[in-house]
Amino acid sequence: MHSLSVRIEDGESQSTFTSICDFIHNFFICEECRQHFYEMCSSVKSPFRTARDFALWLWSTHNQVNERLMKDEASLKTGDPKFPKIIWPPKQLCTSCQHFRGPEDKESSKIEWNRDEVFKFLTSYYGSTLVSFYKEKGLLAEDGTGIFLDDSSTNAVVVPVGAALAIALASCAFGALAWYWRSQQKNRKYFHQLHSLKNI
Repeated sequence: MHSLSVRIEDGESQSTFTSICDFIHNFFICEECRQHFYEMCSSVKSPFRTARDFALWLWSTHNQVNERLMKDEASLKTGDPKFPKIIWPPKQLCTSCQHFRGPEDKESSKIEWNRDEVFKFLTSYYGSTLVSFYKEKGLLAEDGTGIFLDDSSTNAVVVPVGAALAIALASCAFGALAWYWRSQQKNRKYFHQLHSLKNI
């Protein structure tokens, strides 16, 4: 999402915001996470006019989520030491992003952010840095298009043509049967209404 947020044009910021909110709300597995994110999306009062505003909102929202999760994980002792929740970006990656950090290092509410520097960092980190990483790994051509690698791994699932046809035929047969059953129900209801009108 962050990579997308720094690659859009100003005119695309609101539609991207709406798409991301809808995607999270409809497809995220964690119900509680979906609800929290939906509430955050709903709290936005006016449409985003620039990509910068959207990118900074997404960054700030993600930090709010991480801050809440850090507290939950600390109280429940459920944090993953390999992937600890942190306030982004850490001082080590962007020294100019923070003006002041309070006595408690991990609380974002104590950090005074330089939003201009944060946006520059996000644009660099999720834009050019990410692109250069893919070029180094050979996943991106010089013209910026993706290079598709041959996936000859053994975890690919291959469905035989016969099985696929059988599934398709069974689905069609089920659909036809459901249609027939439903039409019979409607006909019985219609004839029942006609029959009851004759008795009047």
